[in-house]
Amino acid sequence: MKHITILLLAILYTFPLFASPDSSPVDWKLSGRLFLDGGVYIHSPKSLHAGAHISDVRLAAKVRIYSNWYTKIDIGFANNKVTMKDAFIEYGKDGNYFRAGYMLGYYSIDQSTSTNDLVFNTASNVAETFYPDRRIGLSYTRSLPSYYFSAGAFCGDGLSFSETTKPGYNFSGRIVWRPLNSSGQLFHIGTGALFRVPDKDTEAKTQQIRLKSKGVTYIPSPRTLDMTVEDAENQIQSNVECLFFQHKWLLQTEFLYTNINRKDHKPSYSAHGGYIMGGFLLKGTKYAYDALDAIPVMPEEPHSILLACRYNYTNLNDLSSNTTGGSQHDLSIGINYYFNKYISSRLNYAHLWMDKYSALGKCGINMMQLRLQVRF
Repeated sequence: MKHITILLLAILYTFPLFASPDSSPVDWKLSGRLFLDGGVYIHSPKSLHAGAHISDVRLAAKVRIYSNWYTKIDIGFANNKVTMKDAFIEYGKDGNYFRAGYMLGYYSIDQSTSTNDLVFNTASNVAETFYPDRRIGLSYTRSLPSYYFSAGAFCGDGLSFSETTKPGYNFSGRIVWRPLNSSGQLFHIGTGALFRVPDKDTEAKTQQIRLKSKGVTYIPSPRTLDMTVEDAENQIQSNVECLFFQHKWLLQTEFLYTNINRKDHKPSYSAHGGYIMGGFLLKGTKYAYDALDAIPVMPEEPHSILLACRYNYTNLNDLSSNTTGGSQHDLSIGINYYFNKYISSRLNYAHLWMDKYSALGKCGINMMQLRLQVRF
């Protein structure tokens, strides 16, 4: 791990030395976002309450230096605390992109899509539950019209290091093939993988991995799934994904699997889940797609209206290791109105049903949510 850290620091230090001046001016801008969420529960457990919440507020600085260099620093201010979201430098030329800093390690389409561009208020529950978060590291991406490839090496789990934390390390990769990629039409199929050795608390001598989510909302509420695997030695995740645009029609689906190997010959733990989402533009003619990161983005046409439905299944029960973390099914219906590329609104209804091993026990949940989203 020490050698990996030294290598990362050396590359970060020498990265800018490869810059070569050209005639392009330095271009910079400030950007940001604000998400105002409100939600109510209907015929749901009494521990769940209606509320309003600023689920996300951010300010970001983006600078393009010469023509090939790009830097982004993104800071979040939600929940009365300041958090780092992105801080990286990128060099790109002829479809090849190198990034270094604090960022996502691309592995899954729903985990990689920005919250700005999600169809519903949250990503699918299985993607939220298995989400590995941002990390410090390096990545390489090759993106051409017909295919996409990305691989990265990272240090630790996030930024929460202390004197008693021995940082772990992880690697992620993703491959996407785009046999159909034209205006108004896209067929994208891919797979990804993640290998992770978690951080270790040297004082308590513990090494653990936690899988958790709050269902389908960012409004403060009890967790629906919350599973901690102790004595975790390493984790391997994989996924298969598919995205299809046909003018007004959208189809997105994904299956995710994770396996956690444990120390001292304890049985390994595995969990899995998947989702399928469909959409239709009631107004507007086509969807938008970010080819560089191989992810969908919000429709670009003003006054677009999107009707969507999503079914998700997340299973944290592993009978082979006698471990029960609970399972969740959820069905969501939503309608989004995109006033323009800066302002949009989302109205979501979701029905969730949990088994007896979930964090809330066996129950059904009905939730209605409204979001006003501003980005600039």
